[in-house]
Amino acid sequence: MPDSISLDARLQAAADLALGELAGRAHPRAADIGCDHGFLTAYLLENRPELEMIASDVSAPSLEKARRLLASRGLADRVRFAVADGLAALDGQEEVQAVIITGMGAGTILQIVGEGRALIGGAALIVQANVDLPALREGLARLGFFIRREVFAEAAGRHYVTLMARRGTAHIPDARCALLGTAAGGVCEEGQRSYFLWQRDVRVREMEKASRARSERGRERMRLCSRELTWISEVLNVKPCTVSDVETLVGEIAPFELAEEQDNVGLLFGRRGARVTRVLVALDLTQAALKEAESLGAELIVTHHPILFSARRRITDCDREGRLLLDMAQRGIAHIAAHTNLDRAPGGVNDTLMNLLGCADIQGEGFVRVGRLPEGMTFGRLCERVRRRLHTQIRAYGPEDASVHRLGCCTGAGGSEIGKAREMGADCFITGEVHHHDALDAVDAGCLVVEAGHFETENPVCEVLRTALQNAADALQYSVMFFCSKADPFGRG
Repeated sequence: MPDSISLDARLQAAADLALGELAGRAHPRAADIGCDHGFLTAYLLENRPELEMIASDVSAPSLEKARRLLASRGLADRVRFAVADGLAALDGQEEVQAVIITGMGAGTILQIVGEGRALIGGAALIVQANVDLPALREGLARLGFFIRREVFAEAAGRHYVTLMARRGTAHIPDARCALLGTAAGGVCEEGQRSYFLWQRDVRVREMEKASRARSERGRERMRLCSRELTWISEVLNVKPCTVSDVETLVGEIAPFELAEEQDNVGLLFGRRGARVTRVLVALDLTQAALKEAESLGAELIVTHHPILFSARRRITDCDREGRLLLDMAQRGIAHIAAHTNLDRAPGGVNDTLMNLLGCADIQGEGFVRVGRLPEGMTFGRLCERVRRRLHTQIRAYGPEDASVHRLGCCTGAGGSEIGKAREMGADCFITGEVHHHDALDAVDAGCLVVEAGHFETENPVCEVLRTALQNAADALQYSVMFFCSKADPFGRG
């Protein structure tokens, strides 16, 4: 006897809804439309010995896979197989209590239901769309189906909502209700919170992408995502966040006491008590980043490199920093910096680069890290990895066929730290900038050097910091969203 069929959480949600609708039926029958591999059909049959099913698919080869699976488990005699398009598999002669449609987009599901809704009759309609859930909710209502239940599940890093609907009078939802479903009333049920956090992150990514678009379509997408983010925040029932709250979060990730004495970190510009709903994380504070923040609706920019690094006697529009400060004041945008404290912090700038390059057993403190590279790696292979993962051109100092075992790093202008990395056992060193004589001395001492660019070696930390800040804010249930800047400070595309 083969082991019982096991479903992932996505299909399990559909199976549980179907079994609930079939409970207490003397002669239960269900239809799995677009059954593909047949796992869901097999699971239902094994869990209801008296159940009969219709298994259909538009693809004959796919249906044959399901037939073989069910035959191998001794279940095929309880199934009517049909190569059919949509609900054409239902002949109207066999009463079914549940019709299941999963693994398709909302548009396809609505087309299937619209063309064959007369064949559904009084059966429970259980649907699960891969994409465009709001359109599915609205479309079902227009087709005369009332959504009775929504079940949330996560599988393979994606979140799914399974709907159970029946024929009946349905109110056509507005855009907000179509997006939020049963949570539109303001209460998140079990499983919904993680789903909406995921949906929020999806829209954050969409807005990051759309912020670079100069077309009207891109601007419209920005407006829609912004509106949807506001609705999602409402149902998450989160609390207000201030500039000071974000500064505290930054300080917990990269303690400000780790900063060099002459550094300038923390809140550098803005009102501590100002309300913050969106934050842009960037390497540098530039006009491009400021424009990006404005398009995203961000009230705060968190950067690695600070402004006001040197004393100023006046702020005017006669220089780059003065123009930035004036423009931020006009737009009401604050600024926080995490500079040398983020360089030194565990999981900060240097650890991010080492992890990105695939180092193991990373050691070090302060500004220098050293880690083990995979055995048998040549300097040439390492250089190619750096080019590919940092998306940059490099300067390589040393022979390509030399073997490298332990990589040291100090991002940015870190060439002066080669000696410390060598003391820690590094036979290769990567940094953003290195003086010519430092590279000569290093190679002469048997240490290879990769110069990969100040921006390129440090910029990967922005996404790491964005994620860490969002996770910390979510843990405290703050109503704030963090974005990662896609702007190049030098305008290189």
